[in-house]
Amino acid sequence: MSLPIVIVGAGGHAIVVSEIIQATGNYEIIGCTDPRQDNALADLGIKYLGGDDVLPAVKRAGVDMAAMGMAGFNNDYRRKLYEKVLSLGFNFPVLRHPAAIIASGATLGNGVVIMAGAVINPAVTVGANVIINTGAIIEHGCRIGHSAQVGPGAILCGSVIVAEEAFIGAGACVIQGKRIGRGAIVGAGAVVIDDVPAGATVAGNPARVRS
Repeated sequence: MSLPIVIVGAGGHAIVVSEIIQATGNYEIIGCTDPRQDNALADLGIKYLGGDDVLPAVKRAGVDMAAMGMAGFNNDYRRKLYEKVLSLGFNFPVLRHPAAIIASGATLGNGVVIMAGAVINPAVTVGANVIINTGAIIEHGCRIGHSAQVGPGAILCGSVIVAEEAFIGAGACVIQGKRIGRGAIVGAGAVVIDDVPAGATVAGNPARVRS
């Protein structure tokens, strides 16, 4: 029997999240919350429940599961929203696309979303509320912190550490053993050969600090 689940946030990322939910067959989407009624899930026929202020009533109605439907660059805000929904008593399951490859020795935190074509190899630890986007490769021994994002086609070589709330852009490559600091942003296509300080933005090949 499929468990009811609500999607919190209904932007473009939520379209992919909804597809993963449906592909797993484990959950039934009862609706979504978002500031806008005219949102990205509307054309999919997913019921609009209202803003996030309706979530306590959704919980009282017996819905225990939630999925994060927002992405964007502001991982600090995304984390705060995740923790707010947790505080209401919701649980965030791991959502993994059937076409993702995940080693049996990988550890996945609550609310992790793993998209089609992603590869997560052994001895990887992925923190809560992390997004592993389409086709990303996470090699052995990597550690990814709470509410970080790894963009489409990005590659983390062995034993890379991605700190909490960091953002790895599409197609970026981080060589083995490097650390991406908390809240740092690695631009699309960047090749990271040095550690990235917390809060910094890097881009280019080799990647250099831009701000």
